[in-house]
Amino acid sequence: MKIGKKGLTVLSFTVGACLFVSTAFADSLLGSGYDLLKGSAKSTAAMMEKGLDNYTVETLYTLKDNDKILLQSSETKKFDTINKMSESNDVSTATDGKTSSHYTYEDVNISAWKNSGDNKFYVTDYPKDMKRRAPGEFNNPFNENNAPEVEKIVDAVVGNLKDYVQVEEGANGSKMYAGSLSEAQVPALANAIASFGFKRSLSHESEMPAINSDIYVKKVVGSAVENKAGYLENVTGDITLSGKDKNGVQHDLALNIVFKLTGVGATKVVKPDLAGADVEKVSYSNGLSSKYVGTFKNNIVMEKDGKFVKIGERTLQITNVNGDKVAGTYTETVYPGFESDYPDIDAFTFEYDQTASNQAFTYQNAKGEQKSGMLHPNGNGNVYLELNLEITSNNSYKSTAKPYFDGQFDRVFE
Repeated sequence: MKIGKKGLTVLSFTVGACLFVSTAFADSLLGSGYDLLKGSAKSTAAMMEKGLDNYTVETLYTLKDNDKILLQSSETKKFDTINKMSESNDVSTATDGKTSSHYTYEDVNISAWKNSGDNKFYVTDYPKDMKRRAPGEFNNPFNENNAPEVEKIVDAVVGNLKDYVQVEEGANGSKMYAGSLSEAQVPALANAIASFGFKRSLSHESEMPAINSDIYVKKVVGSAVENKAGYLENVTGDITLSGKDKNGVQHDLALNIVFKLTGVGATKVVKPDLAGADVEKVSYSNGLSSKYVGTFKNNIVMEKDGKFVKIGERTLQITNVNGDKVAGTYTETVYPGFESDYPDIDAFTFEYDQTASNQAFTYQNAKGEQKSGMLHPNGNGNVYLELNLEITSNNSYKSTAKPYFDGQFDRVFE
């Protein structure tokens, strides 16, 4: 899994297959204190948005199949709301055991980022009068337009699950919540939603076991700690989906989620030292101008019988750069005889505004899924293309690496 990568795409089953079950559990933790916990979650998000001068958020996702780790992704993000600074480190491990990382720093003047696969800082300088989201600002999910409707749906699905939870009062004014749901306690509606969501989100993921029958939620376990200041500082959850593959083999897919809010009042965001570092400047408008209009190509290469074999080509055409607007097309051609090695052939058009905060465009891949992509200048008139991205915030994203993909595109000259 890469970060810049794979985790959120595959882990989308958290949001897809288990959205209602996990949310129902989180909302049911208090039993009779249902509304109290919801209030705590909302106040925590509000304090992260406005009220805490600085803090650190740590998240960890681990996905297992029958106790074998398939994917793992962790992120540590630091916020300084007073000085308008943020800093994040992401580390991900894929099914094959390969690890990748992504670092991002941002303040009112610059943003800087680098990946483990390219030990170079990409730096963007921003004009002082440029209007954009303040660095270090937390995006409160409870303020989203559809938040009230989602809450009503969750309330309806939760039902009497509120009664399955225990609460302990700490001596220092803290609260500790814990509870679990067995498969017999999970409502039929939640099971139906989980099965549908799982099939939709993972049916085309080659890294995952092809579970296609008898899918149900086997277990949900979780805990939360609210400190005496009134915000949630530690939340953990374990969600297990069970089902059978086409051969009748039983699989238990277990997702573990950990969230920690730490370092309140003691977090320091440190600007990276760029002196002596390999730095490439990237314009806040992404650096593409009319001189980039043209055709760019690279080879689709695989290893076979101990040799590198060219099995096709990728073609990127930038058809128009008009001010901040960029438009183009992307196609893949696979040579006869190699169709089974590269079955998902992408072809799409794209258009985007270079002044957008995340500088991304959307497209539909060969599987019919909506994804995001980014395009960057890459020296000597060439460009670098990133595909299969999941945008997680204005300055953070994750992507699934397509087999044999190479993002370096060279200009084609007549």
